[in-house]
Amino acid sequence: MKRVAVLVSNDLVYDQRVRKTCATLRELGWEPTLVGRRMKRSDAGHIDRPYETVRLYLRAKRGAMFYAALNARLALWLWRRRSQFDLIWVNDLDTLWAGLWGASFAKSSRNGTCPVCYDSHEWFTEAEGLVGRPKVRAIWSWIERRSIPRLASMMTVNAHIANAYNEQYGLKVRVLPNVPELMPDAEPASRDGLGWPVDAPVMILQGAFMDRDRGALDAVRALVELPDWHLALVGAGPEFDEAPALAQELDVFSRLHQHPRMDYDRLRSCTRAADLGLSLDRPTADNFKFSSPNKLFDYVHAGLPVVVSDLPVAGAWVVDQKVGAVARSSAPEDIARAVRQAHQRAQAQEISSEHLKAVAQLHHWAAYRDEIAGLVADAVRQSTAS
Repeated sequence: MKRVAVLVSNDLVYDQRVRKTCATLRELGWEPTLVGRRMKRSDAGHIDRPYETVRLYLRAKRGAMFYAALNARLALWLWRRRSQFDLIWVNDLDTLWAGLWGASFAKSSRNGTCPVCYDSHEWFTEAEGLVGRPKVRAIWSWIERRSIPRLASMMTVNAHIANAYNEQYGLKVRVLPNVPELMPDAEPASRDGLGWPVDAPVMILQGAFMDRDRGALDAVRALVELPDWHLALVGAGPEFDEAPALAQELDVFSRLHQHPRMDYDRLRSCTRAADLGLSLDRPTADNFKFSSPNKLFDYVHAGLPVVVSDLPVAGAWVVDQKVGAVARSSAPEDIARAVRQAHQRAQAQEISSEHLKAVAQLHHWAAYRDEIAGLVADAVRQSTAS
């Protein structure tokens, strides 16, 4: 097998898109080495995968020092192993600089150009964390402008973001949504074991990192308008941490259930135990406004109707696929209205399990396998021509 270095900035354990990418690369004849980070020095230096994994520990956890240290460590790691890889796969803008430098190291060591594939998991320069920070955003935009023209093509999560990059850079941008693999139905987790009621409906909102404006607090507020419902939050992040205090204040704490981040198999079982899935991003940044949240597809694969924010991409997809309802705003009464509408449609079999399964059969990872193969082919073609 040819060797590919796969670079990512986050902890390797919970990133399902990267895990699926590595699995597909292996199917295409590439042996990956996945390089990311570990959050604690005491964590293992690798995780259990059928290929090599490397987890780098960094003292800095965020901000300029973190990104500088991350790219320096990744570039040094690539330089030390510069003769071992035939391809570099970069996930998101925060590792693209290191990937391109690594390609230049490999070029100098083998008298040929090492191809670089770029998978942008989000609209990085339009992220919520850059809102109101023009200097920081200008730095990332500069890095993007200097880096992307050096690529043969790239990949991102939906057509809107792809078109934006294409218009700006004239680059061929492929689309691979954040869809799950098509797998046998998971056995629903025991509600007793989760601490959920067995005689009341439960809505779930999951997210590896529930940042500001990702909807966790809006979901808690909606409980006031939904006295018969319970809410399960699965994940981590600022809004996850603040949810209990808000629930206490609103006197809905007894109907809030929180679970820390889970591995994917446990999360699938947990999701299957719920009655409805929530995706409530606010349009406070273009990255949120035009996102295609992976949880939206996870809910459909789990057989759940969904309630989503009124956003151009996610909201339109839910309406087009007839899998749930759109909340007109983040106001509690609008979210509650959408929850009741979606739940009633599901009970009336307007959103049947058969329909959700049919939608899942159309939107799953293997259906987009050719996009990964095409991205690799584009990058190899460019390197051959160089």
